[in-house]
Amino acid sequence: MIKNINSSTTTNINNKTSSDIINSPPKYNDPLNNWVLRGMSYSSDIGVAISEIAPKFGAALWAPTFMYLGADIYDKYKTDKNKFDPSAKRAFKRAVFQALMSLIVMPAVIFTSQKLISPLSKLTKSKLSTNAKDAVIKHTKDILSQTDKENFDDFEKFKKILVSTLKNRLEAQKNEKRSTNIVKRLYNLVTGKYSILKADKDKLVEFAEENAKKLFEIKDAILNKNKKNIPYNVQKKYNKVLPQIVELYGRDYSYSALRSALKEYQKSLIFKNKLLKTAVGFAAMIAFTSPVTSFVDKNIMKKYIYPEIDIMSKELVARSRLKEVFNEMIKRKN
Repeated sequence: MIKNINSSTTTNINNKTSSDIINSPPKYNDPLNNWVLRGMSYSSDIGVAISEIAPKFGAALWAPTFMYLGADIYDKYKTDKNKFDPSAKRAFKRAVFQALMSLIVMPAVIFTSQKLISPLSKLTKSKLSTNAKDAVIKHTKDILSQTDKENFDDFEKFKKILVSTLKNRLEAQKNEKRSTNIVKRLYNLVTGKYSILKADKDKLVEFAEENAKKLFEIKDAILNKNKKNIPYNVQKKYNKVLPQIVELYGRDYSYSALRSALKEYQKSLIFKNKLLKTAVGFAAMIAFTSPVTSFVDKNIMKKYIYPEIDIMSKELVARSRLKEVFNEMIKRKN
């Protein structure tokens, strides 16, 4: 026998009645949760990740994040899911969470991950950190800019100048480090400015000499037109600069084109290290965004921040005339 189904009869969908289904509120869909707008909240993380290779563009990528945060905080202020219910406390809670996640915690996680790559480089053959190698490469690039033709033509002379000036730079940085204030010292520590001071001096010299040897091998390959041993970007730079140098100063100054090409090689070495840090930054962003968000929400916001905000709001109401207004409204209602 088949029984009639009325409005109070339960259905086979999660034991809900027909009236429950009809009267149940629609499922809440956050208007800012689509992939385009949600992606704006991660632009600051991307900015931190690419700051090594494109610092200006990386800084510009913080703007979309601030725009998204403003829209998200306002949306949470004016609505409580599907109903219009302005609440400054709810907006403040959202602002604290977003500031903590998007502006502090995740950028710090990405930045720290990138910095941890530098000491791991000590496990390679050179036994030097990435920052220390970058410092030596930048120093070599500076010496290339200042070296005259006589020293540029002789490898032993160039190597001697490179090593002696590198040792002088080490001493200068030691003195500078002792004389700087604690704030600047902390900044230099974070940025890795004094990374070569922590490195083994003999390893630094060995790396500098090997780098110089490679430079002169490339120089000889350019002069002998042995394109197989010339990096593409170096050959491109030489072909671009040489006609300009010869036209302006004559053939005697063609060595300046060689210097420019070799400086381009040094820049490419630094760029490779920065590219590695950028890749690590993106990997950290992908790996840690979800667990870090969950940790901040459950273990920081809900346990410590939200209760404090609730206490603050109650105390604020208790100390103001709002409490009297609310009590008077309740009395009139009764």
